Amino acid sequence: MLQAYPTKKGTGVEIYGTRDDLVVLYETVHKIANTLDGYNKFQKAQFQLLMNFAYEIRKGYEGSRLVNDIPSEDETKIRFYGFQLVWTDVLIFISTLRHNAGYLKTDRLDQANMYILEYITEKALFAYDAEGANNIKNFIGQRIDITNQLSFVIYQALQIKYVTSPAGKKRFRNIPNLLITHFSEWLPEYKSLVHSLEISAKEHNCDITDLEFDDFPDIKW
Repeated sequence: MLQAYPTKKGTGVEIYGTRDDLVVLYETVHKIANTLDGYNKFQKAQFQLLMNFAYEIRKGYEGSRLVNDIPSEDETKIRFYGFQLVWTDVLIFISTLRHNAGYLKTDRLDQANMYILEYITEKALFAYDAEGANNIKNFIGQRIDITNQLSFVIYQALQIKYVTSPAGKKRFRNIPNLLITHFSEWLPEYKSLVHSLEISAKEHNCDITDLEFDDFPDIKW
């Protein structure tokens, strides 16, 4: 079964499982991603989000991210593979999964994978800070408008905003506010963000949905 733990500095979550655990999670994410058209302007951002998630899972089970040998009850060691995600990223990924799973026929394994992912994420939130988690848990699988055509660009901007803020529980407890201000189209913070993205798109002579950040800071997990 998948397991999740908050990272040392509270920047995000470490998700572990056996290679088989991660492979079946990858298959569910990829299955849902493949129902989306990456060239459709209404689906492109969600497709990109799920493909980014699938990429991290694949790197995890390939052993390119985290590897941990954990003693079992009979004192033998079981090798677990894992990967790290920033808190805001995993919440956005889960919401994208849940939203799109509602439009296709998923089997019991797909549903089990999503429920387990949501369960361990909530458990890891509380393991880091119960006070902050009480508010953040309400964004697991809901309340994030991932149907916004700019959601992939916003996800990148939000990650940079979060990881460059001073580490600690104050940053963690600000996650609901960050999600709301970055995804609520009627708020001035959102309008300001979109205005800056429009300027950047004009400078690069591209559509705003084609923008990708290339100045990601090193993440101090």
